[in-house]
Amino acid sequence: MKRILIIDDEEDFARFIKKNLEETGEFKAEMLNDAKDVLKGAKLFMPDLILLDLVMPDIGGLEVCEILNNDKDTQEIPIIIVSALGGYTDIKRAYKLGVIGYLTKPFDFSHLLDEVRKALSRKEGK
Repeated sequence: MKRILIIDDEEDFARFIKKNLEETGEFKAEMLNDAKDVLKGAKLFMPDLILLDLVMPDIGGLEVCEILNNDKDTQEIPIIIVSALGGYTDIKRAYKLGVIGYLTKPFDFSHLLDEVRKALSRKEGK
């Protein structure tokens, strides 16, 4: 079973994604609603993939990408951005930080599921 970490300060949204991912029977999902604990949470859960919001209090998603990318234990974890920000600059900056996917809220859950599966199959193909 693949492990997905959802980092989003909107608890209802994160809970919705967690529930739907787990209902597929393919995933175990955990939520982090406070990005300040991202490194500790990622190291404890050791996810196969991270779904990350960009707009959060205290630490933004791009900073979270940098934190994860600069730690030897978490730098290989693929990240998909799930954000309300859909501007070219935001998307470009995220890809420059190494994210492997970018979805703009709102989106259809089946599209997210396709992106998650593609990202995980790419990771396994390495």
